[in-house]
Amino acid sequence: MSFTYQGLQFRTPLEAKWAAFFDLAGWEYRTNPIAVQNVQPDFRVTFKCGHSECSGSHTLLATVLPVDSVDKFKGHPAYARSQDFGVDGPGGCDGWAILGNGPSVTQWCMSHGAGGGMDNVPTWVDDAEELWVRAGKLIS
Repeated sequence: MSFTYQGLQFRTPLEAKWAAFFDLAGWEYRTNPIAVQNVQPDFRVTFKCGHSECSGSHTLLATVLPVDSVDKFKGHPAYARSQDFGVDGPGGCDGWAILGNGPSVTQWCMSHGAGGGMDNVPTWVDDAEELWVRAGKLIS
């Protein structure tokens, strides 16, 4: 069964909900970008960054997993990638994100300004939980 958002077909309602969330948050996304070392991301997302030492935005490859806790990411092939700064190769970007069953169940590592480290959706989207609820109402 597939799920639809904005005329696009998604494999799961969770993937469709993330697409709706990205739109509401003002993040650009592409579905099913190129695989990197045998790990297939579900999305490539780009979001704005106003930090003077950044290029104006950050881009992540993202894997969607139907889990309710960041601890449940461990063991998935994308988990190791979410601990590293950047992704080399044709799908190169600032980091690899794992997205669970909502904004509070997200994780990635990326450079930011003169530093960086572990990050998540609520750090970048002020009203993330409200947008998540709205996103759920937009998919069919």
